[in-house]
Amino acid sequence: MRTITNLTLAVLVLGSLLAVPTTTGNAKPVDIVDVECDGDTRMGGTNIYGRVEYAITYNRSAQRVCAVAESTGERKEFFGYSVWVDGHRISSSDTIELEPGDVFRDNQTIPEGIDATKIKHTIEVHVYNDSFYFNFTQRVNTMNESGVPTPHVERLRVKRNGTKSGQPRLIVEVENKGVRTYVPEAEVRTFKSDSRRLQDYVNASPGGRYSVRLSEANDAVIVGTVRLYGGKFNPGTKFDRVSFVSYPNGTYKTWEPAFGEIPTDRQIEQREVYYENESAREKYAGPDVDPISERTSKLGAIFVVAALLAAVWYRRRNRR
Repeated sequence: MRTITNLTLAVLVLGSLLAVPTTTGNAKPVDIVDVECDGDTRMGGTNIYGRVEYAITYNRSAQRVCAVAESTGERKEFFGYSVWVDGHRISSSDTIELEPGDVFRDNQTIPEGIDATKIKHTIEVHVYNDSFYFNFTQRVNTMNESGVPTPHVERLRVKRNGTKSGQPRLIVEVENKGVRTYVPEAEVRTFKSDSRRLQDYVNASPGGRYSVRLSEANDAVIVGTVRLYGGKFNPGTKFDRVSFVSYPNGTYKTWEPAFGEIPTDRQIEQREVYYENESAREKYAGPDVDPISERTSKLGAIFVVAALLAAVWYRRRNRR
């Protein structure tokens, strides 16, 4: 039975970066000429029927796990591996049958499995008779769609006709391109509505759909904001936000405002529902709409009445 030294195996790993392998039997050829596979490497071997030497490498900059296995014995042997990220399996190879001299190469990127709510992360690579662990730290920007996949608002629309209640509904479609499950909470606020909804996510998207009944009239201009955050399952995590204005003729405007702070349960209980305000709607020109709450408007009315009474009293006093 032919054996392989660590130096020879290191050369094998390097060679996997430079050429497409020639394989026989059931070995899986993978073109990784342009794949960056150098980094933290762990090596091992199996010796059940024949002999397989393998190397598992994690490249931090590319966030990629590479596997190279060679049948070095005189009889065929089997190989397989799986990759887990933060306790979630993201890939698992089939059982590969390797004839003597066969080489198997494969690689797997890991960002889709990273738990965006954590800072410390662990990669586990399991082979038939061993496990390897790679640890790293990464603070994820959960509102950046181009990085680690997280839930984000894909589209929204206001359904004005054909609803059971006769009132308009805001339909929010949320997408999650990763394989990790999140349970975000959607907060919808308009001049007359204040709602929150929970939606379970299935693995590997397409995500979830929120349908929120609004208090506005069907023929009203509806202005509001949707915020997607972790809720009670992932507290403190901000996912996405979209402000919008929906006109009765079916046209929309959307933009991304500043997210702001996630409210506590107590703040939600104490805050007031904003009602539709004509002056705020007329001056609407962007994300900084500041609708007037019912309490504020009442205080303003009381102030105006008090000022009028004071003016009448002052005029009567001067006439005496």
